[in-house]
Amino acid sequence: MAALRPETAGATARSGLEVVQKHLSAGAGARQPIEKLLGMELCGVAPGRAVVRLTPTQDHLNGQGILHGGMYATVLDSACAAACYTTVPDGTRIVSTDLTVKFLRSATPGSGVLQCVAEVLNRGRRNVLVEARMTDPAGRLLAWANCTIMVLQD
Repeated sequence: MAALRPETAGATARSGLEVVQKHLSAGAGARQPIEKLLGMELCGVAPGRAVVRLTPTQDHLNGQGILHGGMYATVLDSACAAACYTTVPDGTRIVSTDLTVKFLRSATPGSGVLQCVAEVLNRGRRNVLVEARMTDPAGRLLAWANCTIMVLQD
Protein backbone atom coordinates (compact mmCIF):
# COMPACT_ATOMS: atom_id res chain seq x y z
CA MET A 1 0.00 0.00 0.00
CA ALA A 2 2.97 2.26 -0.50
CA ALA A 3 0.95 4.44 -2.88
CA LEU A 4 -1.18 5.52 0.07
CA ARG A 5 1.83 6.88 1.95
CA PRO A 6 2.11 10.67 1.88
CA GLU A 7 5.42 12.36 2.60
CA THR A 8 5.91 12.02 6.33
CA ALA A 9 9.16 13.88 7.00
CA GLY A 10 8.78 15.53 10.38
CA ALA A 11 5.25 14.23 10.82
CA THR A 12 4.04 12.32 13.83
CA ALA A 13 3.55 8.57 13.52
CA ARG A 14 0.16 7.63 12.10
CA SER A 15 -1.71 4.42 11.83
CA GLY A 16 -2.39 2.67 8.56
CA LEU A 17 -6.08 3.24 9.28
CA GLU A 18 -5.57 7.02 9.39
CA VAL A 19 -3.68 6.96 6.10
CA VAL A 20 -6.32 4.86 4.34
CA GLN A 21 -9.10 7.09 5.69
CA LYS A 22 -7.25 10.15 4.35
CA HIS A 23 -6.83 8.35 1.01
CA LEU A 24 -10.59 7.75 0.87
CA SER A 25 -11.44 11.35 1.74
CA ALA A 26 -9.23 12.54 -1.16
CA GLY A 27 -11.68 11.00 -3.62
CA ALA A 28 -11.23 9.14 -6.88
CA GLY A 29 -8.08 11.08 -7.83
CA ALA A 30 -6.17 9.29 -5.05
CA ARG A 31 -6.90 5.78 -6.30
CA GLN A 32 -4.06 3.30 -6.46
CA PRO A 33 -2.80 2.20 -9.90
CA ILE A 34 -4.40 -1.27 -9.65
CA GLU A 35 -7.74 0.30 -8.72
CA LYS A 36 -7.61 2.56 -11.77
CA LEU A 37 -6.51 -0.22 -14.11
CA LEU A 38 -9.23 -2.66 -13.11
CA GLY A 39 -12.01 -0.24 -12.19
CA MET A 40 -12.34 -1.32 -8.58
CA GLU A 41 -12.87 1.10 -5.72
CA LEU A 42 -11.87 0.99 -2.08
CA CYS A 43 -14.95 2.63 -0.57
CA GLY A 44 -14.80 2.08 3.18
CA VAL A 45 -12.56 1.07 6.05
CA ALA A 46 -12.73 0.55 9.79
CA PRO A 47 -10.22 -1.07 12.14
CA GLY A 48 -9.55 -4.52 10.65
CA ARG A 49 -12.16 -4.10 7.92
CA ALA A 50 -12.30 -2.88 4.31
CA VAL A 51 -14.91 -2.69 1.55
CA VAL A 52 -14.00 -2.79 -2.14
CA ARG A 53 -16.50 -2.52 -5.00
CA LEU A 54 -16.31 -3.56 -8.63
CA THR A 55 -18.76 -3.05 -11.46
CA PRO A 56 -17.95 -5.80 -13.98
CA THR A 57 -17.38 -4.71 -17.58
CA GLN A 58 -16.76 -6.59 -20.81
CA ASP A 59 -13.02 -6.15 -20.17
CA HIS A 60 -13.27 -8.27 -16.99
CA LEU A 61 -14.74 -11.34 -18.66
CA ASN A 62 -13.18 -14.66 -19.58
CA GLY A 63 -13.85 -16.50 -22.84
CA GLN A 64 -17.12 -17.86 -21.47
CA GLY A 65 -18.56 -14.37 -20.94
CA ILE A 66 -18.38 -14.39 -17.12
CA LEU A 67 -16.19 -12.55 -14.66
CA HIS A 68 -12.65 -13.92 -14.89
CA GLY A 69 -11.48 -15.78 -11.78
CA GLY A 70 -8.41 -13.56 -11.65
CA MET A 71 -10.67 -10.54 -11.20
CA TYR A 72 -12.39 -12.20 -8.25
CA ALA A 73 -8.98 -13.03 -6.75
CA THR A 74 -7.57 -9.54 -7.29
CA VAL A 75 -10.54 -7.78 -5.72
CA LEU A 76 -10.59 -10.20 -2.78
CA ASP A 77 -6.83 -9.86 -2.25
CA SER A 78 -6.98 -6.06 -2.48
CA ALA A 79 -9.75 -5.91 0.13
CA CYS A 80 -7.77 -8.23 2.41
CA ALA A 81 -4.65 -6.06 2.08
CA ALA A 82 -6.60 -2.89 2.86
CA ALA A 83 -8.20 -4.50 5.93
CA CYS A 84 -4.77 -5.64 7.10
CA TYR A 85 -3.22 -2.20 6.53
CA THR A 86 -5.74 -0.65 8.91
CA THR A 87 -4.08 -2.66 11.72
CA VAL A 88 -0.45 -1.60 11.21
CA PRO A 89 1.52 1.65 11.55
CA ASP A 90 1.79 3.79 8.43
CA GLY A 91 4.79 2.82 6.35
CA THR A 92 4.68 -0.84 7.33
CA ARG A 93 5.11 -3.11 4.34
CA ILE A 94 2.69 -5.98 3.95
CA VAL A 95 2.57 -8.79 1.40
CA SER A 96 0.07 -11.56 0.74
CA THR A 97 1.70 -14.96 1.22
CA ASP A 98 -1.36 -17.12 0.65
CA LEU A 99 -4.75 -16.59 -0.99
CA THR A 100 -7.40 -19.29 -1.20
CA VAL A 101 -10.49 -18.45 -3.23
CA LYS A 102 -13.73 -20.40 -3.45
CA PHE A 103 -15.72 -19.45 -6.55
CA LEU A 104 -19.41 -20.00 -5.81
CA ARG A 105 -21.43 -18.08 -8.39
CA SER A 106 -20.64 -16.36 -11.69
CA ALA A 107 -21.05 -12.66 -12.41
CA THR A 108 -21.44 -10.65 -15.62
CA PRO A 109 -21.67 -6.94 -16.49
CA GLY A 110 -25.41 -7.28 -15.89
CA SER A 111 -24.82 -8.38 -12.29
CA GLY A 112 -24.45 -4.80 -11.08
CA VAL A 113 -22.00 -3.52 -8.47
CA LEU A 114 -20.21 -6.32 -6.65
CA GLN A 115 -19.13 -5.71 -3.07
CA CYS A 116 -16.23 -7.34 -1.29
CA VAL A 117 -15.97 -7.06 2.48
CA ALA A 118 -12.74 -8.18 4.16
CA GLU A 119 -12.23 -8.61 7.89
CA VAL A 120 -9.14 -9.44 9.90
CA LEU A 121 -9.71 -12.69 11.80
CA ASN A 122 -6.37 -12.84 13.61
CA ARG A 123 -3.57 -10.27 13.91
CA GLY A 124 -0.27 -11.77 14.94
CA ARG A 125 3.06 -10.01 15.17
CA ARG A 126 4.18 -11.19 11.71
CA ASN A 127 1.12 -12.78 10.09
CA VAL A 128 -2.42 -11.56 9.65
CA LEU A 129 -5.30 -13.87 8.71
CA VAL A 130 -8.04 -12.12 6.73
CA GLU A 131 -11.36 -13.37 5.35
CA ALA A 132 -13.20 -11.75 2.42
CA ARG A 133 -16.63 -12.23 0.92
CA MET A 134 -17.80 -10.97 -2.47
CA THR A 135 -21.53 -10.52 -2.95
CA ASP A 136 -23.84 -9.28 -5.67
CA PRO A 137 -26.46 -6.53 -5.15
CA ALA A 138 -28.97 -9.17 -3.95
CA GLY A 139 -26.54 -10.23 -1.22
CA ARG A 140 -25.75 -13.60 -2.82
CA LEU A 141 -22.28 -14.89 -2.05
CA LEU A 142 -20.22 -15.05 -5.26
CA ALA A 143 -16.79 -15.85 -3.85
CA TRP A 144 -15.09 -16.36 -0.50
CA ALA A 145 -11.41 -16.07 0.29
CA ASN A 146 -9.00 -16.36 3.14
CA CYS A 147 -5.66 -14.66 2.92
CA THR A 148 -2.49 -14.74 4.99
CA ILE A 149 -0.59 -11.47 4.93
CA MET A 150 2.94 -11.13 6.24
CA VAL A 151 3.90 -7.96 8.08
CA LEU A 152 7.45 -7.15 7.00
CA GLN A 153 9.83 -5.66 9.54
CA ASP A 154 12.59 -3.53 8.05
